[in-house]
Amino acid sequence: MLDIKTLSLEDAQTVVDAVIAHAKKINHKGIAVCVVDKSGEIIASARMDGKAARFIRTAHRKAYTGAIFERDTKGVIKFWDQQAKQGHRGPSDWNDTMITTLPGGYVVCYGKEVVGGVGIAGGNQEFSDEDFAALAIESLGEGFRHRVDWD
Repeated sequence: MLDIKTLSLEDAQTVVDAVIAHAKKINHKGIAVCVVDKSGEIIASARMDGKAARFIRTAHRKAYTGAIFERDTKGVIKFWDQQAKQGHRGPSDWNDTMITTLPGGYVVCYGKEVVGGVGIAGGNQEFSDEDFAALAIESLGEGFRHRVDWD
């Protein structure tokens, strides 16, 4: 029997609430946030009023990529660069249109165990998608972290 750990609805809602509250606090124009389980399936998400629908889809892709690759999207770029040197073509070789290397997709770990992913879309130069993603991880509390590489 497997004992699978993943983010709860309460965890996911904590992330969504923290990201939206911070965006409002800094008078950010709008943000989209998506939290997924370790399989990349949506637990909770939100898109601020006035933000185009494409932003929530992008946030989902980022969260999905973080969760299934078990590393931040920044780390996936590094991995693809290594794969390209061996003749692979990246996403098209994996037959998964959800995968992205856009910044702002973080794997969520509790200790060393992957428990989900978070994706942010709509950041700007003053507070980037990655800044919001880091805030999202921090909102989960002690023991939670993200990682660029597998460790």
